[in-house]
Amino acid sequence: MSFLENKIKDNPAFFDDRKPVLGHKKRFVEKLDEMEVEQADKGHWANWLRIAAVGLVLIAASYFIFKYSVEDLSGAVMREVVQIDLSNDIENVFAYYESITDTKVNQIEQYAANNEQAMHVKSLAQAQLENLDATLAEIEKEYAKNPENIRLQAALVNNKRKKAEVMDNILKQLNQANQPVDDRKLMNP
Repeated sequence: MSFLENKIKDNPAFFDDRKPVLGHKKRFVEKLDEMEVEQADKGHWANWLRIAAVGLVLIAASYFIFKYSVEDLSGAVMREVVQIDLSNDIENVFAYYESITDTKVNQIEQYAANNEQAMHVKSLAQAQLENLDATLAEIEKEYAKNPENIRLQAALVNNKRKKAEVMDNILKQLNQANQPVDDRKLMNP
């Protein structure tokens, strides 16, 4: 027994000086039962709310960690190469392919059936172009170590050409997807 229970048992005259009114015990038990039911109802929903809140926090934290860690990784690859010296010919080739790629990205809206499709295709195209840019950053990193390597120079140019080819394929598929069925049969007998 606890200290308090022992005190009550040892001093009954002090604690039992008045008797409770008639029906007091019944009302007290009923109130206890009501409290238990209310607590059980609140406890059930409170537990579910706690679980949902924890789940929401975990999902949000995972999203932000994934989003910013991927951006940091791709940004770190891009930031690693500060500047490389390229010949004027290679710079001109880069500018040529970049202008073609940019023009083709802007042409997506012309070939798309609606704005929603255009936005979706643009986001897919941007993802592919970003992958190619990450590859380009790796090639530039190697090129910075060995600027006389002709294969690395060719890889740099091929990467830029690949970006233009990717956009060509996207525009061709988008155009074919939005043509009426009869026109497709005429183009592909």
